[in-house]
Amino acid sequence: MKDRTSLLKEIDEISFTLNDLTLYLDTHPDCPEAISYFNAMAPRRAALLKEYAAAFGPLTIDCIQQNGGLTDRFAWTDGPAPWEGGTL
Repeated sequence: MKDRTSLLKEIDEISFTLNDLTLYLDTHPDCPEAISYFNAMAPRRAALLKEYAAAFGPLTIDCIQQNGGLTDRFAWTDGPAPWEGGTL
């Protein structure tokens, strides 16, 4: 398992890539290379977010649902808050 810092760095990098691709695809919606790269990176980001949530708690609102289903407990507030060192 990766440590928290390296996992966050990888999530940041792939999130930046996807944001940049989204902007590019806004103006080039038929670019097959960009679409292919986006389709390859989006599941990778989802997997990293799931890995992070399993180890350190949910990072985004999308990570609250466990195993892709609804939960009977809202886990967003579990764990330390950012001012308590929660994102370090």
